[in-house]
Amino acid sequence: MKRISFFLFAMLLGSMSLFTACGDDDDEDTTPSGIVAGTYSGTLVATIEGEVVANEAKSLSLEKNGDNAVDVVIKEFTLNVILGNSDPIPVNLGDLKVEKCTLTQKDGKTTFSGTKELKGIQVPLSPELSIPADCKVDIVNATVNGKNLSLPIDVAVSAMGVENLLSVKVQYTGTK
Repeated sequence: MKRISFFLFAMLLGSMSLFTACGDDDDEDTTPSGIVAGTYSGTLVATIEGEVVANEAKSLSLEKNGDNAVDVVIKEFTLNVILGNSDPIPVNLGDLKVEKCTLTQKDGKTTFSGTKELKGIQVPLSPELSIPADCKVDIVNATVNGKNLSLPIDVAVSAMGVENLLSVKVQYTGTK
């Protein structure tokens, strides 16, 4: 009888293991950076002295850099700048990466800011003439609200020995 009870008990334990569930191995990242990280598709509008000089579709990524920071990455960042009635002039900033933008959460929104210095960027003045310039890229109070990203960028251009020779305002708006 003890032997039968032992086998029944063993079968009961064995059958219980069939009904246990494994946890999901792909748990969603609930850290602030995990929530906002991803690729966003949208529109980038650049203005100089209030005049729109570029308006184009662009994708960018927010890459996780720790639990409370992201890197803003725009691959092959080229703006086709139109000055007056001229043909578009491509301004190539290369791969732009603004690192370690610290995240702040409040009222369901996430905000961040960051700065990047770019040295020796070739800024075309015309299709035949370009000058080397240094650019300070400031992301100021970018906001992620759900899957929507609003990313204002101020670019201060210094060239020919003149600090802040030109100010470019860029507004990126996209969705994840």
